[in-house]
Amino acid sequence: MRIGIIGPMDEEVTLLQAAFTINETQTIGGRTYQVGTYHNHEVVLVKSGIGKVCAATAATVLVNTFKVDAIVNSGCAGSIADQLKIGDIVLSDKLAYQDFDLTIFNYKKGQVPSYEQYFTADHALVAKAEAVAAKLKQEGKFQKPGDSLPTIVTGTILTGDQFISQKAQSLAMKEFFPEACMVEMEGAAVAQVCTDFKVPFLVIRSASDTASGTSPADFEKFVQLAADNSAQLLLGLIDAL
Repeated sequence: MRIGIIGPMDEEVTLLQAAFTINETQTIGGRTYQVGTYHNHEVVLVKSGIGKVCAATAATVLVNTFKVDAIVNSGCAGSIADQLKIGDIVLSDKLAYQDFDLTIFNYKKGQVPSYEQYFTADHALVAKAEAVAAKLKQEGKFQKPGDSLPTIVTGTILTGDQFISQKAQSLAMKEFFPEACMVEMEGAAVAQVCTDFKVPFLVIRSASDTASGTSPADFEKFVQLAADNSAQLLLGLIDAL
């Protein structure tokens, strides 16, 4: 099984690059794709850049050029669920665009014409990731400010080309997506590409901030902690596949 891995920023691929044995690199469309292995599993890692178009481009190349069997998008996000704090982790069961709006034409908020409102992650990947997450949490592999263990849930992730830094923005999203857990800038775009090409996918996010007025400062302080949490879970998942 060849696994494609997308991390938007340097912080989100640092731990992965250190863990993988890289045998080959290819530069396509200005992005470097690192082909290698992790514990005898084939991996292709790319830093996509930030935002939906960057993520979709990277996912398309992983599918069409590198013929990956599944894609995992790993990284940071802002929590918009009151029960989720910095360091907590969400596994995607479904994703939607929070900034796509054709409701004036009777589509649902976030719904792209000819698609459902939500993109659904691969159930088998989700189930394996849940089992791995529970084991790693018990082993103390994840970080969280303070002494508490992170909360890990399976839930809805929203995507948009915005860094959400005001509580009013979070509350506005919750009106349309009341079950949403986190908001970020790439996941649904990866999900849409994988849906088009019928490639299993999963998005893993750890909270670097709480999508509120303190988000810019919190993000700078906790981005590496959150990125490493997601990466640790991803490494465990690869071993389980």
